[in-house]
Amino acid sequence: MASKVFVHVGSPLAPSTALRDALGRHRRRLARVGVLYPPGHLGDDGGHRDAVLDVLGLTAGDHAPPTGAWDRLAETVRDWRRGTAVVSHELLADASSAQADRVVSSLGDAEVHVVYVAQDLGRQLPLAWQQWVRAGGGVPFAAYAAKVAERDPHRVARVFWRSHDLGAVLSRWAAHVPAERVHVVSVPHRDDAWTRTWARFARTLGIDPERFRLGSVADDSLAPLAGTEVLRLLNAAHSRVDPERRSDLLRATVAVEGGTPRLPETLREVLAAEAAGAAESLERHGWDLVGSHDDLAPEPDAFTCDPARVTPPADQVVSAQTTVIAALCGPSRARRGPAGVHRRALRVVTDRVRP
Repeated sequence: MASKVFVHVGSPLAPSTALRDALGRHRRRLARVGVLYPPGHLGDDGGHRDAVLDVLGLTAGDHAPPTGAWDRLAETVRDWRRGTAVVSHELLADASSAQADRVVSSLGDAEVHVVYVAQDLGRQLPLAWQQWVRAGGGVPFAAYAAKVAERDPHRVARVFWRSHDLGAVLSRWAAHVPAERVHVVSVPHRDDAWTRTWARFARTLGIDPERFRLGSVADDSLAPLAGTEVLRLLNAAHSRVDPERRSDLLRATVAVEGGTPRLPETLREVLAAEAAGAAESLERHGWDLVGSHDDLAPEPDAFTCDPARVTPPADQVVSAQTTVIAALCGPSRARRGPAGVHRRALRVVTDRVRP
């Protein structure tokens, strides 16, 4: 049986995907030094996604995980007899206390550790709104940011804090593992944040980051505000964009020119208080912080007094619409022509932003 199991539980939108990619890329070499990242025969990502969906009782779109997916992953981990095993998926941040108990109990007598990667809310909130819109959300950025920051009972705030409230997430897990086995890896405020986060994460797992390097990572930068706003307006119009065209649409929102969203200055104090609360939770519970408390606080330039960085002007949105139209009507499957639903949806966008 694995002597240690590290369960990486999030947070969403922090460099979690890049960290998993690095683990997957080094899977065979890690196994040779006694670290198991479950193998590909359980699924493309070692079975983590299906296993986590299974243990949380979730589906992803039309995809339902195979019955017993978590049990198969847990059995693979229990059968590892060469040292350390790693289980990783940010959806585990949503686990209830009972679900966390099932995860920990299923790993047998191994020494279970929980790892949470925390990025400051100045970076997380705009990314979360962008992801919300890409998943079909229709709430404007200013309203989304205010509802989340003020912990409004609206669904967008409840969904966000379920996985981003550091104290609440880790308390659910810490009920089943000792405090010294709960680790928070903070994402630094630096140009090399990805590399430094990987180094902190790897050392927490007992991996030498110099021997197993992060490598290239996908660009997770924010799409321009106006481009995402076009997609939001399509969502708000209840447009059913052809799934085959949706990838073109998402690429178009990134290609739009313009600034990325910034949080309104009015939220500076409340988000500073949230960061202080997260730091206080770490101290009070005795959880291990791999990094600095300063990493949890938003940087000054995360906020703006410029309303155009919070709600894009109509002319910027209309300009962004041109790029989106080009993507939807571009060469990909041009023989089919633009679907009528696209034309109708884009007319709705124009009507909503016309001065």
